[in-house]
Amino acid sequence: MKRNLKITLITGTILCVLGIVGAAPTVYFSMLNHSTASAEPAFPTPKTTQTPASTPTKPVISGHPNNISIPSVSVNVSVVDGQFDAKTQEWTLGLHTAHWGVMTPQPNDTSGNTYIYGHYRPEVFAYLHTIRPGAQAFVTTDNGYKFTYTYESSVTVSPNDTSLFSYRGPSILTVQTCSGSWFQNRTLYKFTFTSVEKL
Repeated sequence: MKRNLKITLITGTILCVLGIVGAAPTVYFSMLNHSTASAEPAFPTPKTTQTPASTPTKPVISGHPNNISIPSVSVNVSVVDGQFDAKTQEWTLGLHTAHWGVMTPQPNDTSGNTYIYGHYRPEVFAYLHTIRPGAQAFVTTDNGYKFTYTYESSVTVSPNDTSLFSYRGPSILTVQTCSGSWFQNRTLYKFTFTSVEKL
């Protein structure tokens, strides 16, 4: 009797253990599916990527230059178009006018290097060499704007130096004239953009 009871208890215990072990995976996967289902719908809503609101770009103010004035060095001269002739290797040059290099940006309030050049003559840029840092240059345009620039520095280069044409950055003005004992050099006067106003 005791032997049969012992066998029954052992068998019952083994069956209970097997039942628990057998049921464990079912319970585990059932709980896993339940938690996943509550966290994520069966047909998830597609995620929408929200595009950040674009900042409206400020319109560029620019114009075709027609006059340059640098009061501190007695410059007040008309500006006409100027270009480089590849055949003759010469620039457009007038005796009584300055020239805007048409391959450079028009005066503007955003970016680029506006290039204005002219003879070393009293009517044009003969007194530029006396300029001092902080002096102002005013460029007017045919659409009624006045651009103000502030003189920073100058550099003297050879006539073959074309580095000013590779400038990329905020709006500046470069004014060039001849220099040296035999006018063999070119001096570049750099001005930074200060402001623009409608005349």
